[in-house]
Parts: sequence; structure tokens; C-alpha cells
Amino acid sequence: MKLKEEKEMQAITEEYEKALQSFHKKSYSKAGEAFKKIIETYKDSEFYSVLEIQTRAKVYQSMANAQTHPVTIKLESAQDYVWEGVFQLNAGNVDKALELFIHAEKINYRDAYLYFLMAAAYLKKEDTANALRYVEKCLKKDEQYKVIVYNEPDFEPLLQNQDFLKLVE
Repeated sequence: MKLKEEKEMQAITEEYEKALQSFHKKSYSKAGEAFKKIIETYKDSEFYSVLEIQTRAKVYQSMANAQTHPVTIKLESAQDYVWEGVFQLNAGNVDKALELFIHAEKINYRDAYLYFLMAAAYLKKEDTANALRYVEKCLKKDEQYKVIVYNEPDFEPLLQNQDFLKLVE
């Protein structure tokens, strides 16, 4: 490595590490600005190794911007509420997911899949009574869900529950 490349590499590495520290501390605004500075400062570098770090900075800047400027989605149809609920459930936001599922049900969305999701969400909240209630609603809508519900890992806690077993037998 030439001396000029070594100096440039050392400088970008130090700046990148500081920016990463801010990012990991969830100081997304500060991190975004630091990554932006790296991108601008080293955009014309003649060294591949420096440009590689500069490119990584672009990715992190994008993630930092996504945290400071989250996209808002306009939910219009019941299906929009269900899909957003699935997203929230997968993200671990069970209460928000349930709120969205309940809204979909209130606007007359009556689907076995929705009830399946609601049962799973209630079970994550350790609300066995509501979980069983929605398993039953799901199976009344579509009996073929028996196999799915019985084999779904999310419903494993119910495998010892006699009421659950009666529903899926």
C-alpha cells in the first residue's frame, strides 16, 4: 500500500468507526450526518479500499435515515390493516398488531387467516382464552386450518390444552 493510500485509509476508518459507534448507540441523526460526511469526503478517492468503506457508509446512512424519517403507510382497506398487522406481529409489536387486526375485523373483514393471526397474537400475550376463541373462529371459517394450527410452532404452548386439542382433532 502506498503512503497516500494508507493515510486516506486510516482517516476514513477512524471516521467510519466513530459513525458506527453513533449508529449502535441509536444516535441515528448524528450517525447519518457522519456517514454523509464520509460519503462526500471520499467520493473521488482513487483507492478501491477507501471506496469500499465509502460504499458501506452509504448503506449505513440509508439505514440511519430510515430510522430518523420512517415511512408512513396509509392504511385504506381491511387487507392493508391485516398486512400491516402481520408486519407488526413479526416485528414483535404484538399490541399494535392486535389493534390492526381488531380494526380489520371491525370493518367487516371475516377471514380464517385473520382469526389465525389473532389467535397467534393473543397467545404471544399469554391470553389463552382469547387465543382459543380465535382458533375456534378460524376453524369455523375454514376447517382446513386444523392441520395448520396444530402444526404451527406458535401454538405449541397449547398442545397440552384439552380445549385446544378438541378444536383441532
